[in-house]
Amino acid sequence: MRTDPRARNWGATLRPLVPLIILAAAGLLAWWGYAYLSQLLPLPPAVERLAADGVESNGEWQPTTRSVGGRRMALVPAGCFVMGASQTQLEEARDRCDRFHGMFGCPFDFSDEQPAHQVCFDKAYWIDVYEVTNWAYGSLYPAGMVPTDPLYVQYLWPRGTVNWEEADTYCRRHGARLPTEAEWEYAARGPDNLIYPWGNSFDPSEVDWYSGHPYQVGSKENWVSWVGAHDLAAGMAEWVSDWYGAYSPGGQADPGGPGEGELRVARGGHWFSRAAFHWRTSARATYDPGYASSTVGFRCARDFR
Repeated sequence: MRTDPRARNWGATLRPLVPLIILAAAGLLAWWGYAYLSQLLPLPPAVERLAADGVESNGEWQPTTRSVGGRRMALVPAGCFVMGASQTQLEEARDRCDRFHGMFGCPFDFSDEQPAHQVCFDKAYWIDVYEVTNWAYGSLYPAGMVPTDPLYVQYLWPRGTVNWEEADTYCRRHGARLPTEAEWEYAARGPDNLIYPWGNSFDPSEVDWYSGHPYQVGSKENWVSWVGAHDLAAGMAEWVSDWYGAYSPGGQADPGGPGEGELRVARGGHWFSRAAFHWRTSARATYDPGYASSTVGFRCARDFR
């Protein structure tokens, strides 16, 4: 039986590459190990002090993430910002909305984003770097639901089709909580009061532009806020802890919203959003607490100390 000489040469060709393959694998493992261990290290004292003392601009803060209770979370420093939309921002949103809807005109007035008012946080807090994924939630879709489209089985997509109570229960089960509406907006815009998490200008390439499905969490480099939280203006709209209610005109410290109500609030644009005004950091959406949709997900938060 004759041996194909090409088969003999194949092993000889690969043999010199083995050390390089081993070296590359070792480098990859070392990088992964460093990245993992760095999330377990204590915060530098200077970072803790700045987080506690607070910042007056986004540029004063360097995004800082750690593994907290087994979750990768971004630290949000103390500080103040203007919650809600200014009159100029509101007029721009209405104009964009009018142009989008054409002859029918904008069906929204965005009045619940006013009055714009100062909100201050005396203490730092943590917020999830990523929206809760199907993998983290433990299932791809609700019990009894069997999607026929194979696209809807992506474990690293943000988890949708959860109502408010399910999102709240998940966070509490993991030693966390849903962020308040004010915490969510501050993590998205910061003391600079950004209109979008990435800045004050809108670029369709920076969002999940009516894609027909969400993207894997953290897969878009431009979808990162000043504290290092990904996908606050795309992926899924996100449940927050608050009941829906009108804003107070005066300044507030760490507000938690009304004590009761009929509707809950969700924040952030989502994969089915089709216009710029949906992705604004001040935009609010309201739903019945029992509502569940493939466009509404969540992330968790927790106190810093």
